[in-house]
Amino acid sequence: MAEPAEPEFFFDPTDPAFRRNPYPVYAKLRDEHPLLAGPLNSWVVSRYEDVEALLRDRRLGKDLGGTQFFAQVAGAGPDEEPPPFLGLGLDGWDANLFRLLDPPDHTKLRNLVAAPFTPSAVEALIKSVTAVVDELLADLPERFDVMEVLASQLPVRVLGDMMGIDREDQKLLAAWSTEIAHILELGAAPSEDVALACQRAVAQCTEYFVKVLREREGGDGTDLITELTRAGETIEGLTIHQVAAVCVLLIVPGLDTFANLIGNAAVILAEHPDVLERLAADPSLADDVLDEVLRLEPPTHASWRVVNEPITLHGRTMEAGAVVLLMLAAANRDERAFENPDTLALGKHGRKHLSFGRGIHYCLGDNLSRLMAKEALIGLAKRCASIKPDDDEVALKPGLWLRGPARLPVTTTPRVG
Repeated sequence: MAEPAEPEFFFDPTDPAFRRNPYPVYAKLRDEHPLLAGPLNSWVVSRYEDVEALLRDRRLGKDLGGTQFFAQVAGAGPDEEPPPFLGLGLDGWDANLFRLLDPPDHTKLRNLVAAPFTPSAVEALIKSVTAVVDELLADLPERFDVMEVLASQLPVRVLGDMMGIDREDQKLLAAWSTEIAHILELGAAPSEDVALACQRAVAQCTEYFVKVLREREGGDGTDLITELTRAGETIEGLTIHQVAAVCVLLIVPGLDTFANLIGNAAVILAEHPDVLERLAADPSLADDVLDEVLRLEPPTHASWRVVNEPITLHGRTMEAGAVVLLMLAAANRDERAFENPDTLALGKHGRKHLSFGRGIHYCLGDNLSRLMAKEALIGLAKRCASIKPDDDEVALKPGLWLRGPARLPVTTTPRVG
């Protein structure tokens, strides 16, 4: 198991000062503690080269079920009455969902949903995504909330339409997603109300998808859920609850983390009016702008893994059963990998950010997220000659590793012509 937290540098991600600006702490981690015995008996890894290698390392997995970390997060042993859990509901089948995150189950479930997210499949969505962006940004007032008008609306519209979900039910999915996002905050300590709300949302969202899956069994539709029911029938031993869980896990990261990405991007464009102007003049720069947003301010700052076989790094050994927090945001600003890593520089970095991960757990929605984000950024640049947040300090959503504005009211100068 991991060693106790190191007294010479106590890494506390719950510190409000860290939440406001984590980057000086990340620099200290990289420079002085590249492998730190951190919170909840986890290891913390922060350098680019190390994080990239461990993301690809097959000695690491994502099955938390048998780890001490999971027991602490869940807060209950087998003979105790389980308290509210900050992540999945720990009720029946969904308590075992973490066990589906390593091969062969991971491979089975990933293959189930891979087809709609291939580059060619996503390319076919360009016109529909652009149409949604144009609709959301039509008649844009000079003052509006980026999170409310664009960031939270775009992904639920696109994913909801792909799933064949009507507009009213899309609102339900968006509300559930906000609550279920605590799944991704491993190591957080939410209030009992927050934890119970998360648990209820998991149950309600799962029940919803089970119902829809059953309604569409045997159908000939081309929506994503109908295709999942057909594909699921070809996989031996796959239950309808597992397919519903896949739908839940498509919705949650797809909505909440994408909203963070667009909010963070809008803040960066406000700080760099020259980039906003260049993007308006040349929309082909959207890829470069997006990559720098993802490098400088990713929507998820850490990714977790479980050590399945002992791994030695920087002269220390992470034993089997330990949990590793791979600090994506710290690695993305590693001066060993990037020149002037805290500065936005379009197309000048030879290495790629790690915000979508690497290896077998690489973000399945990468292509779709990039398409939606690029169209959103182009849409803002076409309409806004300047963007200025109304608040001196951007109010962030609560949490540890997810990072994005809770709200982002801005005043803009409309672009003429």
